[in-house]
Amino acid sequence: MINQINNYLSLMRLNKPIGIYLLLWPMLWAFFIATNGQPNMFIMFLFIVGVILTRSAGCVINDFFDKEIDSKVERTKERVVANGKVIPSEALILFLGLIALCILLLLMIGLDILIYAIISFCLIVVYPLAKRVIKIPQLVLGIAFGSSIPMVYIAEIGEVTPSCILLYLATISWAIAYDTYYAIADKNDDLKIGNKSSAILFGAKDISYPFKLHVLTLALLFIVGLINELELFFYISLLIALMLSVYQKILAAKRIPYQCISAFENNNYFGLIIFFGLLLSYIYE
Repeated sequence: MINQINNYLSLMRLNKPIGIYLLLWPMLWAFFIATNGQPNMFIMFLFIVGVILTRSAGCVINDFFDKEIDSKVERTKERVVANGKVIPSEALILFLGLIALCILLLLMIGLDILIYAIISFCLIVVYPLAKRVIKIPQLVLGIAFGSSIPMVYIAEIGEVTPSCILLYLATISWAIAYDTYYAIADKNDDLKIGNKSSAILFGAKDISYPFKLHVLTLALLFIVGLINELELFFYISLLIALMLSVYQKILAAKRIPYQCISAFENNNYFGLIIFFGLLLSYIYE
């Protein structure tokens, strides 16, 4: 029984929370910018729980659809659906249970964000299939990962503003950047089995494009800072984040899989630094 619970937790990737962090930072940026540094703590708590649930649901449905592919890829062949420790019907039931909890959270937050929640749900389901069809499935991932931003704005201030749109675009750019590093680690296997990814699309420029996308992300955030008249701390955080982007590019330069994964994971600090810059900006304004 305990082993099976551990298998379910592994299926939800709760033992690897990096995906939660990467979803969390843009959402927290949105909360603080939308409310001028004074978010509704209860609503923010509900959104944090929602991030954990939706990311878990995304991992479950990804492994459900990718069970045959995962079994052929060295890095993923021991995932619990691919190796048979969790059967597909169990994974599907778990996914539906997680979505039911997300719906409960939605009812607690308010139906004003319903349309965005439906779009987010559809993207979660579509993303695993996008890898078979779309040349840059990371774009779908970015749109999904950023979908909490308009929800935050509507839940907190009742409207989508120019800052909201810029934050969303920055999050999409950032997601394509860091997930390209992740995709480089699987590039050879993806080419063999016919999967598509930004790493394959970018070809020999698969290292330089993520850096350029990081720069685009920071440029968009810089504009958000100007619009919202943020303090110097925020711009310092963007500069530090730029240095992290340079480090990630160097880390992934030789395309060694574990170093590319490290470059991907380093983006947690990228998001964290920017959040601290925001926090200090509002504390000392």
